Amino acid sequence: INILTSLSGSLNASGVSLYEGSGTPLLTGSYNLQSGDNSVKVYIKPNGGYVVRENIANFLFYDNSGKVQQSISNSSQSTEGESISELAADPAFKTTVLFNPKIVRGGKEGSSAQVVNRNWTTTNIFYSGDRTISLVKVSKDGQFIAVVSSQSGSDDQVNITDRFGNELGTFTFNQNIADVRFSGEGEYITIRSSSRVGVYSLLSGEREGSTSFRSDLHFAEFVPEDNVIVALTADETASVLTDVELHTINIEARSIERQDYSGSLGKSELLSIELQRTRANQYTLSGLNKALNLNVSF
Repeated sequence: INILTSLSGSLNASGVSLYEGSGTPLLTGSYNLQSGDNSVKVYIKPNGGYVVRENIANFLFYDNSGKVQQSISNSSQSTEGESISELAADPAFKTTVLFNPKIVRGGKEGSSAQVVNRNWTTTNIFYSGDRTISLVKVSKDGQFIAVVSSQSGSDDQVNITDRFGNELGTFTFNQNIADVRFSGEGEYITIRSSSRVGVYSLLSGEREGSTSFRSDLHFAEFVPEDNVIVALTADETASVLTDVELHTINIEARSIERQDYSGSLGKSELLSIELQRTRANQYTLSGLNKALNLNVSF
């Protein structure tokens, strides 16, 4: 599902079927689905174009009429093996990253990531011979990229670049990183594990604030306009959240406000939880089966 236009798509024997947010069929593009290819996946662009991943590491880029624009291989050509390649992009597909989470060479597990340029060439933005990639996030405006990598016996690491591959900073986190989010004009990043969140300045490289939670942490994002971290904790069973609690932490005043949500909430792997600031100290959380409005007064 593309969160910008709510377009969705599916792969079937007829090809790629695209649907409007209401579920109304939009178009069916031709694609020869090969039996036995467990790596096949479709990524939906906001204009009705799409990308199909096939054969472990090949990506077919289609326009909104269902015609192939380009085929790009992300294969490492390693004779020792590699994992299925992945794609990360901002909702508008201004910046598209192809990455190989794990490449085995010389008995070590490494990884790589590259940006797809407008002329269909690629620019390498990350390579490691001994760290695997667990997550790649592109900022909502497509200007910044975060590559999260891990290595047995060491802290998780976040490498930040701009969309042209220029390195902007490297941060470490002593827990398994579940998410990274950019705030403002890219001045801050929020790093989250399942129980802790940290906010860092990309300009200074310093940590602005952090806090830990007793319950499982499902979302956290820094809002620089109000100098607060908005977080959601809950118990989860079969994609249903219960005992939901919303936390707002003012990192300058070192104060916190908590609000309980009495009902249960449904979540989907197809949708990420998103935060919108509607006005000072007022926010809306979307991406769950119900939108949550949060008003804060410290």
